[in-house]
Amino acid sequence: MIHAAAMPPHLREWWVTGAFFAGVSAAEFCLGFLALSVASRRLWLLAVGLSIATMAVWAFSRIWGMPVGPRAWQPEAVGWPDYSSTVLEAMTAGAFLALAYPAPGAGRRRSPVLAVAGMVIVPLLTGIALWSLHRSSAAPPGSTVMRAAAPDPPRRSPVTD
Repeated sequence: MIHAAAMPPHLREWWVTGAFFAGVSAAEFCLGFLALSVASRRLWLLAVGLSIATMAVWAFSRIWGMPVGPRAWQPEAVGWPDYSSTVLEAMTAGAFLALAYPAPGAGRRRSPVLAVAGMVIVPLLTGIALWSLHRSSAAPPGSTVMRAAAPDPPRRSPVTD
């Protein structure tokens, strides 16, 4: 329920982002509850899709910034809470993918879906995080969020008369 914990500060920034976090929290809660009570490949694949969509929104907001809102097209800094929740999201997607496509029985070929998911999602998220951290300045001691570096001030050319 990390998204529920992140909802209040996002709600203060802009109500639409707060509503997004509330919606993701509610959807993931419902999917988690249903996954415990209903064994359905479609449900598990829906959970995989929601996790991948959530990770895509996170990556987009860190690389380019969201196209709407008070800080449109301004990339957000990577914070440890949001990075760790994205890693957990990838693990959730992998777990639901494993439920949807269980390991093959003896004599059957292994499904490449799980191997590809592991080889693509984890390095991709790691690369995005490292690239974003490279673009950020160091946070104050004790802070959990990496703040974006301030842009360099415009340079003035010397006045010659």
